Amino acid sequence: MADLYFVRTETDFTKTEQKLINYIITNPCAFMQMTISEAARAVGTSEPTVSRFARHCGYEDFKELRNTVSQHYNEENSPAGKLSSTIENLSPDSPEGFLRNQQLCLEKTISFMDPRQLELAVSTILQAENIYLYAKGAALSMAQLLSFRLSRFGMRITILPPGSSELFEYMNFFTEKDLVILFGFQKTPKEAEVLLDYQKQIPYRVIFFTSRMYQPQDGSSIIPLYVYRGEPSEYHSMAAPAALLDALVVMIGAKLGSRSRESLDRLYHLKEHYRLEIPR
Repeated sequence: MADLYFVRTETDFTKTEQKLINYIITNPCAFMQMTISEAARAVGTSEPTVSRFARHCGYEDFKELRNTVSQHYNEENSPAGKLSSTIENLSPDSPEGFLRNQQLCLEKTISFMDPRQLELAVSTILQAENIYLYAKGAALSMAQLLSFRLSRFGMRITILPPGSSELFEYMNFFTEKDLVILFGFQKTPKEAEVLLDYQKQIPYRVIFFTSRMYQPQDGSSIIPLYVYRGEPSEYHSMAAPAALLDALVVMIGAKLGSRSRESLDRLYHLKEHYRLEIPR
């Protein structure tokens, strides 16, 4: 995971403090202009909690934390920052405004991307005996896309049911050699929380696609992959998650080398052989 530039000390943050971290990451421009009371209202907490959070991060007070965020933002002058200024002058309802906003989501996803986590995710996928995918709602499209891509490499993929107790029928056969890939962007579904909790009994690996800066506990076998999909009140598309998935698949293909080419060649010849029966 990308280092949190505004955190100076190693601290176990509370859930409310995690919300503050997520807010600063996704809304740095707004945060730089806020008073402590406005920051508290933005995440639904109290001023003393925000003040305590600033001290946990290693600052004397909220003002010093806010100044650090402002300084970092101005020094970085990142593509995301420039793009954000451009988008402010575009209507979000126009095609260009919407597409520029998706470009911003990609830029922010890149800025917080940790190459080490991606490499770890790739090696974990390649080592897994069985791969289970969990998603619900619109995120289910990402599970289906990843299933399609990975199946082409000959991997054993199962998309878990999005709800109901049917999920337990699959969990009952999980082993420590398996991998569970979760999609829980703004909120973690209850079923995903169950899958995370079950690791305490069966230590399988987990890759977690999320729009929150998820911090697993020490020794955890959870690999978080951060995706920015816009602010909470905005329309959330799957452009950035789909791009990150495709990047992951390309990395896997490169690691497999000739094995991936052989699998795709067999698929091509199979389609060609039956092209009259089932047109492509």
